[in-house]
Formats: sequence, structure tokens, C-alpha cells
Amino acid sequence: MVEIPKFPELTFDEATHLYRLRGAELPSVTTVMKPLSSEVYGGVDEWVMERAAGRGTAVHNAIENWSLYGIEDIAPEYRGYFDGFLAWVHDMKPEVLGNECRLYHKALRYAGTADLPCIVSGEAVMVDVKTTSQLQEMLARVQLEAYVKGFDSHGVQFDGKAILHLRRDGTYKYEPYPLRDPDAWRVFGALLTVHGYMQKFKNR
Repeated sequence: MVEIPKFPELTFDEATHLYRLRGAELPSVTTVMKPLSSEVYGGVDEWVMERAAGRGTAVHNAIENWSLYGIEDIAPEYRGYFDGFLAWVHDMKPEVLGNECRLYHKALRYAGTADLPCIVSGEAVMVDVKTTSQLQEMLARVQLEAYVKGFDSHGVQFDGKAILHLRRDGTYKYEPYPLRDPDAWRVFGALLTVHGYMQKFKNR
């Protein structure tokens, strides 16, 4: 059985969205991936992105409340997405290992929050929940790889990775990805190098 560790040395400031490891600021996976996400979403209106972010937060909170307390608390406009989650639970019967699990990479010094590590069909799977209209594989693969490698640096190993894509109409798509994804890891490493280089000049 995989146990998801707690990292009390890692803190997260909700107001500023900053991770700190023993007081030292760490870049988030989302921040490191901004060049990729800007390529995908750069032309989308800001109000559309804000609405999508609000929807994602609401659905993630509802999943967490269901996982921890067994309650269904979701705004009517997001009910379909939550129904998609419940359909996945009915079909796949996952054992939830954690919700919104904060992590960091011991050597590379980045941080993030993994959505829903689970046991699915007897395997430990890093599940990331998406409520976007379309699943962006280019982003998903890099994000999942960064999370898995972060946990791996602490000796926590997974058997698989997957995206749970929830849709407004109450359906879902469960998309597994290879556990080892060298291309995605190389891309994340390159993005991390670029981020570090840019920070040198910002801090001057």
C-alpha cells in the first residue's frame, strides 16, 4: 500500500499562491509550465480563464468533501462535472489515498499539489482531475510526470498516471498515461532551467 506522506516543512500561501520550503520560496509546477500553458491558452479571454478556474476549484472542493466526509456539496451549475466523478467512482471503484496533496522535489526544488492519488484496479495511480472543455495532452503529460517524479524523490512510487476528464453532461474520460515519460520529463527539466535563468535577472 502506498502511503502519501505529509510535508510539514512545505507551506503554501493561499493568498499569494506561493510554496515555501523551510521559508525558501519554491516555484510551482504550474509556474514552471507557464510557457507551455501560454502556448495553449494565450489567446483565450481572461474572463473565460477565470470562469474555468472557478469551476475547477468548485469541483475539486466537492470531490475532497465527498472523499473525506461522504457528502455531496456542489453548486447546481457544476453538478454535471461532479456526476461525472461519481460515475467514475461507480465504474472504477478507486480507493482514494489523498486529496490536494502538496509535494516537492528534494533535489530540483519545485513544488506542487497533486489532485487525487488513488488505488485503481490494485495499482497506485497519480490521478489528476480536469474540467476543461478539451483535454490538453501536451500539458497533462508534463504535469503528471512532474508530480510523480516529485514523490519519487521521497521514495514514494506509483504504478501509473492518469487524467480524469470530467464533462458538463455528467460523463467522464479516464485517460491513462505511461508511468515513465522521458519526453515529458526532459521538457519539464528544460522549463525548470528556463525559469531559474529568468529568476536570476528578476532578482538583480
